[in-house]
Amino acid sequence: MGGHHKKNLRAEKAKVKLKGAKLPKGLNVTKTDFKVRKIEIREQLKETSYTESGQRQLNLKETLSRLKHHSFKFRTDAMRNVRESVKSGQADHLIGHLNELFQGIAAGALDMEHSVRQESFKTLDVLLEVLHPQAVAPFFHVISTYLKCAMTHIHPTIQEDSLLMLDVLMLRVPPSLLAQRSASTIVGNFIDMISRSRHDNEKSNRSLTMNLGHGKQTTVKWRTKVLLRLQQILATLAQHSAKTASTKYPVHVVHFDENRANYYGLLSPYAQDTRDLYAILHEPKLSAEGAQLQTYVEQLMPLLHDSWLEVRPQQQQPLLPPDASASLYVVVNLISQLWTLINQHEAANSTNELSLWLRQNHSKKFLKNFLEQDGSRFPYQQMPHTQAKGKKLAKEKGPADGGEQCLPQNMAIVQIACQFYPDPSEKQATVFAHLVQYVNETLKQLEKLTPEHQLPLVAALRSLLLDNSLALHNLIPEQLTSLLDASMLAYVEQRYATREGVSTKMLSLLCEIVQQTELYKRFGGEERFALFLGYLPELLLKPTVAEGTLRAMATLCRQMNAIFMSALVQSSADILLHLSQLQVTGNAQGEDKFENQKRILNLFYYARTCDTKNQLKKALRQLAKQQKNDKDEDDSPSNEQIFRYLQSVLAFD
Repeated sequence: MGGHHKKNLRAEKAKVKLKGAKLPKGLNVTKTDFKVRKIEIREQLKETSYTESGQRQLNLKETLSRLKHHSFKFRTDAMRNVRESVKSGQADHLIGHLNELFQGIAAGALDMEHSVRQESFKTLDVLLEVLHPQAVAPFFHVISTYLKCAMTHIHPTIQEDSLLMLDVLMLRVPPSLLAQRSASTIVGNFIDMISRSRHDNEKSNRSLTMNLGHGKQTTVKWRTKVLLRLQQILATLAQHSAKTASTKYPVHVVHFDENRANYYGLLSPYAQDTRDLYAILHEPKLSAEGAQLQTYVEQLMPLLHDSWLEVRPQQQQPLLPPDASASLYVVVNLISQLWTLINQHEAANSTNELSLWLRQNHSKKFLKNFLEQDGSRFPYQQMPHTQAKGKKLAKEKGPADGGEQCLPQNMAIVQIACQFYPDPSEKQATVFAHLVQYVNETLKQLEKLTPEHQLPLVAALRSLLLDNSLALHNLIPEQLTSLLDASMLAYVEQRYATREGVSTKMLSLLCEIVQQTELYKRFGGEERFALFLGYLPELLLKPTVAEGTLRAMATLCRQMNAIFMSALVQSSADILLHLSQLQVTGNAQGEDKFENQKRILNLFYYARTCDTKNQLKKALRQLAKQQKNDKDEDDSPSNEQIFRYLQSVLAFD
């Protein structure tokens, strides 16, 4: 073999070697200044079913087949193809195959590959967005079945991603469909995600799961994420229940017309006893809906208390870590949602069994765990955020940030305390005095609060000043009266935000207080409410006025409230000139514009008793002059109509 090698070397040396000429300097450079343009032959794209991006467009048969393919890449491509077809408006051919389509897409929620699950949720989101709810309803059981399987899956990552699928459904599916079809089962699956059944003799039938196996995610964070979605589901149930109750008894309004015969129904078709036999005989028996609601409360309340006790700091450390603050936010909102559902159920069924049962079993635990009997743990505050340099915080879906003051959490605790103790005793006087003092201190910093933080503040004021006011006035009259004064002063000084309807909600609260005769007298009557009553007529000079505000004004006039009527007379000239432009909001009866303006003009029938300087006659003359100068629009009530109606009102005896 060695000889052959030497022979080959000699043959290589014997070959003729050509020496190439070297290029001169400047030419041995690669040119990069040439231009390239993409060539598109659109006719060929149409004929061969290719997209403009160069990808092959799958037909319907291939798409449905690839959704069930064993390769995750084929499944991902099929879902992406469906999504692009829907976005481009070329999904008409999919309408007749929604069952197979939902089967294939929803099955991606159980896929072991994370990318397939993500594509499944994106495609489901796009598809549900364009489809009408009536088209989705026949196939919703398919989607909900895969959701339930994903929520109870043995693989932790699939369980975690099932929350993303639920987010899509809550965003795209109407609350009524979600509440009617799957809410009860989904709530049960949520409970299974964070707890397990007990088989011992403990009072609680479930205990929190400690080792979840969710990788780097802590147990507290995982539990908070689950409870947050559970809160949203309960909010969906409450929204559906409220909508059902509002449409149960439609209102039929008949206006008197002097030019024709008027007929009025004297017997209401809805005045019938819808109670069951147990309610008529005053025997304790919950309906099926009430029993299911009681089951929710029995399972959830111990878990919520345990979740809070697990993260609650020790007495010597008053500040909450961020995880504990987020957990507190979700826990107190869940308890509030449970109370909302119970109140709606009891209002619809004329019963109070559930609320009595809940107070009897959980009021003391709530007071001990959240307020420490004497309110020493309240209010809660959060530790300042600390962030290492160069490290970005992960953006995850979580509860709304209450800030370092934990204002939404604290205000929710105030409302829940009022729910658990509607008639507090002397033992709870210290606690409620502490709560009222905290709300009063918060009112002093009202300008610094965002509209989102002012909303829970107004809700807490409603619980203290309206719902529980009579009972609290017997215990802590001075503190409660001081809170009312601060609330009215803040409204008159326009310190409540107009965004998110905060100012309107506060006005509605004050008007409801004024309309309750006993409460109005307890707080001090005209002397206490003089500032607010004098400011109230100025609301008629704004572009809009709420329906509830008009009702409160009518009540004050019927009560012959001298302060309000005097202020109304003083502003009468400006009110009458502005009346043609005023709009009434929140009117469910659908009255026309002039009918609403008649209600305002009727106020002057009572207010004329306070007209000692003939200001109403002067205002009427100014309105007559304005009537001659203005040209009225055809679709709005004219100043002439307003003038004639007010003239008849003032002349009526």
